[in-house]
Amino acid sequence: MATELLLVTNTPGMVEALAGYNGIQPFPAPGLARVRSLVVSEQPPPVVYLEDTRGTVAELWDIIHAAQAHGVRVLVGLQSIGIVHASDFADAGLAVTTLREPEALAGWIAQQLGAARRIAARQVTIAVGGAKGGIGKSLVVSALAEGMHRRGLRVLVVDGDLSNSGLVPEFRIPTGFGSFLTLRQEGRGHTQFTPANIARLIYHHAPSGIDFLLGADEAALAADFTLPDWRALMQAIGSLGETLEQDYDVVLIDTGPDMKKRPYALEAARNGGWVVLPSPPGRKERAGVGIALQQFAAHQPDLTDRCLLVLMEPERGVTVGLRHVAPLFSQHWPKARIVGTLPRDPHLVSLANEEADRYVSPLDVGRFRPFSLAVHDLVDTICTVIGLTPPQPRPTASLFRRLFPGKPGITPLQAAAQTGAS
Repeated sequence: MATELLLVTNTPGMVEALAGYNGIQPFPAPGLARVRSLVVSEQPPPVVYLEDTRGTVAELWDIIHAAQAHGVRVLVGLQSIGIVHASDFADAGLAVTTLREPEALAGWIAQQLGAARRIAARQVTIAVGGAKGGIGKSLVVSALAEGMHRRGLRVLVVDGDLSNSGLVPEFRIPTGFGSFLTLRQEGRGHTQFTPANIARLIYHHAPSGIDFLLGADEAALAADFTLPDWRALMQAIGSLGETLEQDYDVVLIDTGPDMKKRPYALEAARNGGWVVLPSPPGRKERAGVGIALQQFAAHQPDLTDRCLLVLMEPERGVTVGLRHVAPLFSQHWPKARIVGTLPRDPHLVSLANEEADRYVSPLDVGRFRPFSLAVHDLVDTICTVIGLTPPQPRPTASLFRRLFPGKPGITPLQAAAQTGAS
């Protein structure tokens, strides 16, 4: 069972750094008032990391006394006004540190809690594909990336839809950030696809904690990007641990609809990875899924056993439902596995997308709505099928839920405020 850790900090990158340790489930706290309310509640977190960058010394002592009165363990980080009072905190029996770097801080916290660093696991590649556009590939990539990251997995999303990226607008990634297509123009052949060159092009998306490697680029011609280039790119991604301090657990690939011209999903399956196929029930959409599966079946050996189908709930008014098409998929493609259903929730997605100036995750807007719960179900099932063990447990009752049990969720503005505060 993971230890819940309430983080009261202004140090960036703490959640990501703590993900490198087993058994710690960090929750960033948006404000001191909410922290105090939580530590005196009926279900307080067992541990609080309290940093002097978030309040006055008097405010810190107020929270410390309240926490100690309710059996909550307090770890203290001093980086500002509290340093001159370090002896007072130590005399009170508190664990105190003056470390500032997130990796060092995470190591100190893990040491205090007796948590061990995660052992590097084999990197898993999952391509989300389909032979037709508009079936929800980018939505599934976004949902899986968010869901897996929240289970403590280190996720790199590779934008393999070179002509029309759906990830850049979805995650509010700034236009003009470097693309791996530019590497093709920097050197002969695919010699520029090295781990060091790939590492400098990775976009670290702070609001979600997910890393991206972008493909679509107005300044580079996708037509010049060949299959040998793609293979060199994926080989370099698999060796990123030589350059970065940590390997990625999961590489998620968003692919384009032209599977014959750019068979990136087939390449993933051929190399021991997995393919997730969004599968709406409409006639044209399910025909596209069938065309994709035919390509995997035509390969020697048959690769349909590497394919995982995600049934996409149809729009209102569609006469064919999932209960009609699920048996068809199982009958025609018995080796491909149906791993779950993703319900439609346009209201939830719209609420998240309409936040004007920052990225907000649909999982934060509606944490207990069917869409969010289905995402966590998908992550559970897919991890079980592919043999991946997430270091963190499935999200249950959040801190917000405990504080406000009568409210079903939070608004995009509130979600953005919490994301910004963390």
